[in-house]
Amino acid sequence: MPNIAQAIASFGTVAILTRLLTDAEYGRFSLIFTTMTIAHYIVMNWAEAAAARFYARAEADGQINNHFKTLIVAFTFNAALFVILGILVTLFYPGDMNVKLALAAAFGGSIVRSLLKIALETRRMNLESTHYSMVETFNTLAGFALTAVFVVWLNLKEEGPFIATMVAAMMALVIEGPFLKKLSDGGKFEIKLAKEYFHFGWGISGGLLLATALSVGDRYFIAYFLDDAAVGVYSAGYQIAARILDILFVYITGVGFPLLVSAFEKGTKEDFKIAAINSCNLRVAIGMPAAVGIALVAKPLADILIGESLREPAAQITPYIAAGALFWGLSDYFSDAFVISRKVFERAIIMTIPAILNMILNIILLPKMGIMGAAWSTIIAYFIGMVILALRGRKYIKMPIPWIDIAKVGVSCALMALAVMMVGRLGGFVELFVKATVGAIVYAAAAVILNFANFREHALEIFTKIKGKLNVG
Repeated sequence: MPNIAQAIASFGTVAILTRLLTDAEYGRFSLIFTTMTIAHYIVMNWAEAAAARFYARAEADGQINNHFKTLIVAFTFNAALFVILGILVTLFYPGDMNVKLALAAAFGGSIVRSLLKIALETRRMNLESTHYSMVETFNTLAGFALTAVFVVWLNLKEEGPFIATMVAAMMALVIEGPFLKKLSDGGKFEIKLAKEYFHFGWGISGGLLLATALSVGDRYFIAYFLDDAAVGVYSAGYQIAARILDILFVYITGVGFPLLVSAFEKGTKEDFKIAAINSCNLRVAIGMPAAVGIALVAKPLADILIGESLREPAAQITPYIAAGALFWGLSDYFSDAFVISRKVFERAIIMTIPAILNMILNIILLPKMGIMGAAWSTIIAYFIGMVILALRGRKYIKMPIPWIDIAKVGVSCALMALAVMMVGRLGGFVELFVKATVGAIVYAAAAVILNFANFREHALEIFTKIKGKLNVG
C-alpha cells in the first residue's frame, strides 16, 4: 500500500507542479528539494537508521526505554543543529521570498518527518505492518492532497509542496508522538549507545548521501551552467524515468534481499547461489524491459504526466535517464555483497568514485552538450559505479551473473522494441495503453519461447492454478 501511495503522490505532484508552475519555478523546487535531502542525510538520517537496526536487540535485552530515550535525545540534538543549518541556508541561498519560505518549510518538514520516521521504523521492526502501512500511506496521500490544495486553490508556488508535506507529517505525528513518548518514559540517555548508533547510522547515511549526490547532484551544475528552467526540464524527465524504476527496484529489493540474507546465514553455498541468481534474474527481467519500455513510450508518458512547456524536452532526455536508472538498480544487486558482509563503509567510499566522476563529466559536457551532457554524465557514472561494485564485491562475496538469462532478456526486449516501434503515433493515453499492451504481450511471448529463468514452467504452473480455481468455482 505505501508503494502505491508513493507512486500516486510522486506522479500526481509532477503532473500538478509542471502544469501550474513555470519551468524556472519547478526547477527551483527541485533544487530546494535536493538541498533539503542532502542536509537531512548529513544531520538527521543516522538516528532513523539506528532506530530500525537496534530495536530487536534492545527488546531482547530489556532496554527498550533506554534505547528510545537515547534516540529522542539524539533526535533533539539533531533537530537543534538542523534548525541552525536551515537558518543559515535560508539566509544565504539566492532567491526571492517564495524561495526563502520554501527552504524554511522544507527544513522544518524534514525535522517533523524524521521523528515520524523513527516511530514508523519501530512499528515496522515490531512487525506491526498493518499499522505501519496505514500511517505511512496516510502521511503520503495527505501530503499529496494538501499539495493540490495549496498549489491549485491557494496559488502557492514552489513553497506549496513543502508546507503541505510538513503539515501532513504533523498530522501523522499526532498518532505516533504518544507512542514514542510512552516508549522513552523511564529510560535514560546512554552515551555509549549514542556513539554506537551514530557509527552505524552514518555508515548508512554516508551511502545515501553519496547516492543522492550521484543521482541528483547534477542539478546544481545544470543551474550554474544553464538556468533554473533547464533544471525543471531535467527534473521532469528524471521523475518520469528514474522514479518508475526506483519504485520497481525498491519492490524487488524488498522481495529478494531477505531471501538472500536468509540463504547466506542459514543455507549452503548452493542455496545462496540459487537465491542470488533468482535475485539478479528478477532485477533484469523487470528492470530491463521497464527501462526499454519507458524509452519507447517517453512521448505519450510525458503528454500525460508533464505540463506542456516541459513536455517535449523532458521526453527527449527520458530514455537516457532510464538507462542510467537501470544501471543504478542493477548496482544494488552487487551492493548486496557489501551489505551482507557488513562492509557498508567500504561501499560508501567506493561510491565516491562515480559521484566525483559525475561531477567532472557534468563540468566538461554541460557547456558543450547542454542538458544532454547531464544525461550522458549520469549514464557513464552509473555504469562505472556498477562495474566497480561488481568487481570489488567479489573480494567478500561472489555474486553470480547469469549471462545466458540476461542475453535472453536482451533478445526479448529487442523484439518488444521492434513491435512497439511499429505502432503509429496516437497521442496521450491511447498511445501509451496500446504500446504498453503490445510491448507486454511480445515480451511475455518471447520470455516463454526463450524460457528465460524457467519462465515457461512458472507460467504453466500459474495457469494450472488459475484453471484449477476456475473449475472449482
